[in-house]
Amino acid sequence: MTGNQLAQPGVIESEVGALAARLRSARQTLAKGSIVDLTPIEEDVRWLCSSIEALPREQTRDLRPRLMGLLEEINYLGENLRAGLGELAQLLGAASERRRALSAYATQKLNKP
Repeated sequence: MTGNQLAQPGVIESEVGALAARLRSARQTLAKGSIVDLTPIEEDVRWLCSSIEALPREQTRDLRPRLMGLLEEINYLGENLRAGLGELAQLLGAASERRRALSAYATQKLNKP
């Protein structure tokens, strides 16, 4: 994007829609159990924020409903990430318990004559 494109509300609105689609896609990918690289999304959010800051205040009012929808998509993705982390913590906890049990069993077996 060039400097001029940063300040055009039409470009920003289009990018808001594209970012919302990428967020939904990331949520679908997470739901399938796959890893999602959030770096491109983070870069898009940074670009979007700086572009909106460059707009005159009266032009930002028209973008608010779309931005609220985008914020909702970001919150949904955050919920999905937290749920995935919770599941991962449970799996790691169960694996740790199994490892301790196996270690205790092996120790008992070694100590028997």
